[in-house]
Amino acid sequence: MSGKPKLYYFDGRGRMESIRWLLAAAGIEFEEEMLETREQYEALLKEGALLFEQVPMVQMDGMRLVQSRAIMQYMAAKYDLYGKNMKERLLYDFFFT
Repeated sequence: MSGKPKLYYFDGRGRMESIRWLLAAAGIEFEEEMLETREQYEALLKEGALLFEQVPMVQMDGMRLVQSRAIMQYMAAKYDLYGKNMKERLLYDFFFT
C-alpha cells in the first residue's frame, strides 16, 4: 500500500464527501476504491475491515479508520487543521462535522 490514504465507499458523495473535502483542504492526495457491487462490500466484511460493518472506511497509517466523525478528527489532528483556539475549532466543526 502506498503512503496515500485509501478511501472505501459507494460510488457517490454521501458520508465520504466531507472526508474528501478535508483531505483536499490539507492538500493530501488519496486513492479511492468505489464499492460498486455487493461482493466488494462483503469481501471487506469477510476480512474484518469494517469494525461496525459499515462504510466509509479509510485505510491509512497502518489502520482501518471507520465512523466519519472519528476519521475526520484523526485527519484534522494529523494534518494540523483542527485549529489553535476555540474560534478556529468552531469553524472546522461548521464545515466538517
